[in-house]
Amino acid sequence: MSRTSRSFRTVAATASLAALGLLATACGDGDGDGSGKAAGGGTAAQPVEITYWSWMPGTKQTAEAFNASHDTIKVKFAEVPAGLAGGYDKLAAAVKAGNGPDVMNIEYQAVPDLVTQGLLADSSKLLGPTVKKQPEQVQALVTLGGKQWAAPFDVAPQMLYYRKDLFEQHKIAVPKTWDEFRTAAEQIKQADPEARITSFWGDESATWAGLAQQAGAKWYGTEGDAWKVNINDAATKKVAAYWGDLVKNDLVFNHKAWSPESTKAASENKVYTRLGASWSAGSLKTEQAKQEGKWASAALPGWGDGKIGMVGGSSFAVIKDSKKAEAAAEFIKWATTSPEAVKARLSPGTSSAMPADEALRETAKASFDTKFYGGQDIYATASEQVPNIATGWVWSPVHNATSVDLVAALAKAQDGNFAAAFDTAQATAEKLINDRGLKLAK
Repeated sequence: MSRTSRSFRTVAATASLAALGLLATACGDGDGDGSGKAAGGGTAAQPVEITYWSWMPGTKQTAEAFNASHDTIKVKFAEVPAGLAGGYDKLAAAVKAGNGPDVMNIEYQAVPDLVTQGLLADSSKLLGPTVKKQPEQVQALVTLGGKQWAAPFDVAPQMLYYRKDLFEQHKIAVPKTWDEFRTAAEQIKQADPEARITSFWGDESATWAGLAQQAGAKWYGTEGDAWKVNINDAATKKVAAYWGDLVKNDLVFNHKAWSPESTKAASENKVYTRLGASWSAGSLKTEQAKQEGKWASAALPGWGDGKIGMVGGSSFAVIKDSKKAEAAAEFIKWATTSPEAVKARLSPGTSSAMPADEALRETAKASFDTKFYGGQDIYATASEQVPNIATGWVWSPVHNATSVDLVAALAKAQDGNFAAAFDTAQATAEKLINDRGLKLAK
């Protein structure tokens, strides 16, 4: 997951009130009636050319595969920085200058922010039927005010990856509940004193969001035309207390996310599990290639109700003021519903993204080499968890900016006192909503 950039926070915070007039109900004009400003069809002799921006693995190959199979629409691909590392800033500047792309990949947590900045087109008529075929949990992430602003590509249930060989060696049961996880943590520390059950990424806001969602938290919501903020609710505090206890009792490593320390501990066989998402199977395989055949995936331990959270995931959006919205939508529909698109997207071999469209998961499975996981059908394991993703979770227009303060506060909690960080984030989110001229529910 990309870290929030200070520059994106500045762009978002200084956006004009006119652009922010969407408020919680997202009732702006977007591209008018959502039908686009030009017909999508060209001819083989004169195809319509659309521009597509992305930074995600396999997206260049996706554009190439579309071009190879379509005559009347051609996609011009351009690689941009990751969204929160400059990509969204670039989009905002381009739209303001009148030369934005036609299509861009948007992470789910960024959709409300970009909608309220007036950067995405209302694609209800062009993409609405496609969106409504997807799981409820991802439909909610691209729908604001009853309008569809993007089409989901993947769904990302939070998962547990574990060293099958080490659990078997020490005869420790793979935990299914968080109580069992703590017990296993104690057993691992006793059996292998230099090792810990996991390298907990205490400063990773996306991990915390998924864990909070699983516990029943709803960090954001709407009440009429006002936004509600509940980042420091009881469910989140419960999760913070749980992980704080593990840190204080030295039962987990409290490493920075994606840090060399975390990678080194895993490579030295000192980490028995990793908390991740369905897409993490690919990144873990790349990071720890020498441990082929030793890892497996399982459902994330839970609180007893069978629920889990979601971490990450992305969509395809038509950008505001695109003169070729219908052609852009045709590309998006192909990219999110076609087996050929999934094959192309996963062709680099480094991604284990799981399509939101259930019908495409067999294609994704066939495109991913599972030797690293001992031949385990990791797509089946992850797909089984999709119905268990807790519903009712939405993001807000201020989450990306709020994450800056949340991550900074979490990074200071090396002693495991995580709860205060969520109080900080609560105050930040409330202030940002007011500062933007949006309504805050009492």
